This record gives sequence, C-alpha cells and structure tokens, in this order.
Amino acid sequence: MTPGDIGPAPAPAEQKAKKKDPNAIWDEEEVDEQNILSKVDKNDKRVKPKYDLRYRQDIKTDDALGAPWSVQDNSSMSCRQLIIKVDMPGTKFSTVKLDVTRTEFLVQAPKYLLALPLSESVNPDKGNAKWDSDKDVLEVILPIVRGENFAHYSMLDDPDCPKMKDFQ
Repeated sequence: MTPGDIGPAPAPAEQKAKKKDPNAIWDEEEVDEQNILSKVDKNDKRVKPKYDLRYRQDIKTDDALGAPWSVQDNSSMSCRQLIIKVDMPGTKFSTVKLDVTRTEFLVQAPKYLLALPLSESVNPDKGNAKWDSDKDVLEVILPIVRGENFAHYSMLDDPDCPKMKDFQ
C-alpha cells in the first residue's frame, strides 16, 4: 500500500480521456444539471407571490421552561425544519406545481412563479405540503439535513438529527 492508494478508486481510462479546456472557469462535472432554478425563464412575466420562510425547532418541556440541562438555544442552528408559506390569491390547487430539490424550491401557477434557493439543505422526500383553500396558501414543511461536519451542541448526540449521509 502506498499513499496513492488512499482515497477513491481512480476513474476509468475512458473518463480521463476527456480534454479539459484550459480557458474554462469550471469543469463540466462541477455543474449541477439537476438545477431546477436554471430552467426557469428569466423573461417569465408571472408575479412573484408573497411568501414567508421560517425555521422551526423541536421544543420539549425542558427547553420551554429553561431547564439548566436543556441544550436548545434560539438560533437557527437548533432548528429541524424549514416552513415556507406561499400566498397565491385566486389560485386553484389543481393548477399549482411544486418542485423541491435538496437546495431549491420552485412553485408555479398560472399567475404566479416563485423560485428560491434554500439557505439549508433539505430532504424533499420527507417534506409535507398542504393547501389551505380558504386562504389560497400553500404551506410546505421540509426537514433540514445537516452536513457530516455539522457540530452544534444541541444535536451532537441526537440520533434523530438527520445527517447528509442518510439521504445519499
């Protein structure tokens, strides 16, 4: 075993054969083709709806009462979910299209278009969306996924804290 044996296995020869452009700013492998926001037409005339993005924590009785052994704090580092509420007056639920990836949020309706990069990585498969037909509001709740190196004292030993490796 040599130092060259450490790390991932080398790529097959056919992949190494690609010529790299010396004037390129980045390699093709670095560009995320799954980017949904890049597919949105910049000239789209639909209105950007009012929206509200909030963080949610899982608060237990000890946390609410300020027990000395509580490790929760009021920072976004202790939050477990992102909640996005989108107000789309005059919209029917059947015309709403929602796309969510790990880092992006896209809502489309005949009159409205909302495209947001997310400030946290989320698990779109475990998210929940509901439509309030009385108020014409879409509420989306997305669990936050923390990276492997995330180290906030409120979640160090918490088995319920989702890690990035759990969703790859």
